[in-house]
Amino acid sequence: MKDDEHLFIECDVPSDVDPFGLRKVAFSSRVPESSEMFNPREAQTYIDGCDYPGTVDYLLPALRIQEIVGSLTDKTILDAMCGPGVLGRELLTLGAPHVVFHDGDPRMINHAVTEASGTLRPGQQVHSMILPVDQLRPANFFDLVVCQNSLHQLTSIERLREAIESMLRVTRLGGLAIIFDYQRANSPGFLAALEERLMWTRPDIVPLLIPTFMAAFSRPEFEDVLSLIPGIKGWSVNDARLPNLTPERQAQVDHDPVKGHVLDRSPISLEIIIQKEEQ
Repeated sequence: MKDDEHLFIECDVPSDVDPFGLRKVAFSSRVPESSEMFNPREAQTYIDGCDYPGTVDYLLPALRIQEIVGSLTDKTILDAMCGPGVLGRELLTLGAPHVVFHDGDPRMINHAVTEASGTLRPGQQVHSMILPVDQLRPANFFDLVVCQNSLHQLTSIERLREAIESMLRVTRLGGLAIIFDYQRANSPGFLAALEERLMWTRPDIVPLLIPTFMAAFSRPEFEDVLSLIPGIKGWSVNDARLPNLTPERQAQVDHDPVKGHVLDRSPISLEIIIQKEEQ
């Protein structure tokens, strides 16, 4: 985009009922991220910002994954486009015996494997692969493929389809791919949920976070892509939601200094579940 005229629409809304100007943002038009890959400085900033003690940012989706699939103790899992690898690490903590971390950035992979290796229990193992998301391998290998808040970085609908096709190619027959990602929408529920999320976001981060949602894919875009991919037994695309929490898990959530992590499990995010055909 060369100017802002495609990014914003004029709307006469008092500022006190639109504190972040969301009702002026044309979420109907996707504005992709400038690049699918972080540069070295951005990668380190992301690692530092997303992997710190006490966060439930990845614990909540990990618990939701466990809720969907049941026991993880017999699952070989691919953490696709893993970034710092925190989701895969949480799945290891929940009992997964084997997690493979994938990313295109060696800094991310090195961090993911190093941190996960320090948490392994007897019988657990981790591996890694560094390559583009559309070149995942080997075929029909993983019981479960997961991906958290990474697909919105892809440049186009075509790249989204390539990425999901690749994830399904490496999923075993009858296995699952579970994707969590931000969504782009104009519904009152989405705007209200995003507004609440931004209220719990550091003021200096707000101008950076809004473009993330402008780059996210919408629910209809995900549905259109999934309808075109062969070899799928069934799929669902719904608003993300919190897992059921035990009192002990609720205490962990309550102690997270970033309250917005809970708010990510809301209409600002999607939960996509895909089952591969069994034969």
